Amino acid sequence: MASTTFTTPISSPIGGKKMPVEGSYAIWNNRGGSGKTNLTYHLAIKYAYRNPDKTILVIDMCPQADLSHAFLGDDEDGHDYVSQIGSLKKDPMILDGQQRIPRTIAGYLDLFTSVGLPTTVDPRTFLFNVSKFNHQLPRNVYLLCGDTSLELLGKAMDYKRSANSIGPYTNPWRTITQSLRIFVQKIGERRGIKLMTFIDTNSSFNIATEIALTAADRIILPVSEDHLHRNGFEYLFSLLYGFSQPSSIYYYYRHYSFYYRADENGVKIPKIHLILCRPSSIGKDMKIGIGTLSLPKAEEIENCWRFVYDVYTKHRDAFEIHSNNKISSTLNLSSTSLFNNHIDSSSSPETFEDFMRQYVMRISHEINTISRMAVKSHSPLLAVKHPHHSYEHQSTAQTFDKTLNDIVERI
Repeated sequence: MASTTFTTPISSPIGGKKMPVEGSYAIWNNRGGSGKTNLTYHLAIKYAYRNPDKTILVIDMCPQADLSHAFLGDDEDGHDYVSQIGSLKKDPMILDGQQRIPRTIAGYLDLFTSVGLPTTVDPRTFLFNVSKFNHQLPRNVYLLCGDTSLELLGKAMDYKRSANSIGPYTNPWRTITQSLRIFVQKIGERRGIKLMTFIDTNSSFNIATEIALTAADRIILPVSEDHLHRNGFEYLFSLLYGFSQPSSIYYYYRHYSFYYRADENGVKIPKIHLILCRPSSIGKDMKIGIGTLSLPKAEEIENCWRFVYDVYTKHRDAFEIHSNNKISSTLNLSSTSLFNNHIDSSSSPETFEDFMRQYVMRISHEINTISRMAVKSHSPLLAVKHPHHSYEHQSTAQTFDKTLNDIVERI
């Protein structure tokens, strides 16, 4: 299989210049199994098809590298292409005519945190055009490939970040934490480019996750009502923003926390843009068992959303301000009375109901199966053929496709 590299030099970043990107989104939840990778895969593809004039950058910051495998698949011998890239068996980058660097996220971070990015290295050479590996995928999607060594590299980066000084950096904590953001900025500086970035993350809140979140301006948060508890959101808000700390221990050791160090070093933390919620599976042909007894009840779910709204009212700067015009266009309501009385198109919701309409989007519980089928077959959603040509399969795929369109309308 062939790969595509860029060869045109990129100009150096200008200090203080706003990041020249259309948008940058991290898909994150500190709970595993929330559908982050599936969502990133389908959302990037849908956005690319609807915006053929834009360059879509997809970054795999999860050590499992499942997103990269979904895009690249296997090589001509049936071997996992991602592991071939990470082990330098495929498409290595040659630095200074001798040093071999894997064209992966770990290769970039290792180079950047060790010696900085040499002026002779074009960061676009790390990218793969996914359509060269799968002709079903859009031509404007480029991948910064994941790497299973990212978790181990994270330990080394954490050590370097805590040092008083390393290499050319006067502030290693800030520079290393923003290393991926610098990468995105350099890609976006290409003249005439319109760059949209989607970042898949790990549920573990380690240095790789911190670097991933710092590279984004906004967060899309996938959740499930089957696991919706106040303490889950409380923990999430405490990790990222320092809100609603569960115990005095969090306050006592706050100097070690990400939000505290980020504020101390002038590092920007992304805002919550959208919460995607799968409804509870209670009543959906579930068998009664031990697992179902722990599922939250309707009242608990309601109280959880009330808690999130309460956090919003106290910390509105942690939530991205939306355009009501975009939101109303995706709800398909027969009446626009819900959106009356707003003066500015970027006004903030005042009531709980307004908050839920602007920030929480419900998605079908059944889409999880159909989305995974597409990921496993390395295909766009609607290109997947069910072996029995099931009407239910087609209907669910179309429902999810509409959901993806609605999400794209709101980013």
